[in-house]
Amino acid sequence: MNHITQERLTALAAGDTALSNECACIAQELLQARRQIAMLAEQLTAQIRLPVCSASPVCEIEAGYAAGVNDCKEAIRRAGYPIEDDE
Repeated sequence: MNHITQERLTALAAGDTALSNECACIAQELLQARRQIAMLAEQLTAQIRLPVCSASPVCEIEAGYAAGVNDCKEAIRRAGYPIEDDE
């Protein structure tokens, strides 16, 4: 692979316009890929605000736990992240 790259660089230095156009296309693709990476990195830093948990002695422990899990899943979905088993 390095041999091919070196040949291309040599041809570019010699003024090969077809190779110059190819390099321009590759540079544009690289810039687009960097923009997309930045956008995806920004999406990954989205904060998820989980609901405040209220410990009520009236609720049964299992029912309270299940409700809390459901509330948290909904908050994660609202932040734009899928939950396992979502369609």
